Amino acid sequence: MSTGGKRYLVRGDLAARTVTTLAENVECPSLSPDGRRIAFKRAIDADPARGWRLSVLDLATLRVRATTEPASVDDQAAWLDDATLAYTLRGDDGRPDVWAVPADGTGRPRLLVPGAESPSPLT
Repeated sequence: MSTGGKRYLVRGDLAARTVTTLAENVECPSLSPDGRRIAFKRAIDADPARGWRLSVLDLATLRVRATTEPASVDDQAAWLDDATLAYTLRGDDGRPDVWAVPADGTGRPRLLVPGAESPSPLT
């Protein structure tokens, strides 16, 4: 089945053999620890060439909210806890840094670990 170059986040039911689209032009989903939200990168204006906006889908309401990170985030976010996402951004020099931002679309991004990448919480 062709998707016409779009990327989809879907919910499936194997027994019913159904698939429902939850969001378009998204990649790198990450389920929150409480299982109520999914973080992902969403193509700006549906065009990955324009960059990616780090966003969160509330599974109860299906509302998508962008985080306050203004930079294009081409990384899979990791949930540090139920409220915070971590992700890698590369500076103009190509050096990676791990940043954190509230998942609810408030607050400011903050540098978490300079000179690092591929964040993963330790439990």
